[in-house]
Amino acid sequence: MHASRPGKRLLAAVVSAVGLLFGLGVWQIVGQRDPVLFATPGRSAEALLVLTEEGSLPSALLASGTLLVIGLILAIVAGVGFGLLLSRAKLLRTSTDWLIFAAQSVPIVALAPIILSAFGFGLPAKSLVVFLTAVFPIVVNTAEGAHRVPTTLLEVARTYRSSEWHLWKDLLLPHTVPYAMTGIRQGIAMAFVGTLAAEFFLNASGVGGLLLAASTNFDSATVLGLTLLVSVLAVGLMSLGRAVERYFARWRAVEE
Repeated sequence: MHASRPGKRLLAAVVSAVGLLFGLGVWQIVGQRDPVLFATPGRSAEALLVLTEEGSLPSALLASGTLLVIGLILAIVAGVGFGLLLSRAKLLRTSTDWLIFAAQSVPIVALAPIILSAFGFGLPAKSLVVFLTAVFPIVVNTAEGAHRVPTTLLEVARTYRSSEWHLWKDLLLPHTVPYAMTGIRQGIAMAFVGTLAAEFFLNASGVGGLLLAASTNFDSATVLGLTLLVSVLAVGLMSLGRAVERYFARWRAVEE
């Protein structure tokens, strides 16, 4: 079974490469037939090169990356903390479950006018948008992980009169970490979307600002080039998050 894993990985890589080449081929054909509305991959790459030489793209990536990191760190700290609190306060959990899911279902764009009037166009407003898009999956998964600690283990710990500190350190946190990492992985994806949304609707800056400007000018080469770049960055972030989640998932497998 172990010997077949490299073969499966190679097959997956080949299939991915074939799919990528097929997509680029279709893109090239469509771009040649309608060069105004749909630029070719070559023109899109040239547009990115021009933005890089001008310095616009590096500065935009730095601005977007800073916003993403700030919002995501705040979401992780608040999400894990509040999720753990919910797991230990049953009344609070039952009384706020509906509120969390209701807030999670609200489109962040609908809150943009309120955020704008309260915080303006600066970094705090944009960080709040990223925070709100990323925090709820982290809260839900963390609370679920702590809530799934086997009752028998909790009863044994209470029988031996374990302190609250040892209960957290030896039982609750080790069991919760894999679930929290799943929430953080989902939060990374949502934070990426929130970053672009904040740059689109609150302040035309970063990669979102470049996309907005290119769309306004009907610059299909820049739009498609930036879209491809954003997709590559998103895949990279998700792969990183999945790798970390897979590492901590081994803890869950041992516990189960």
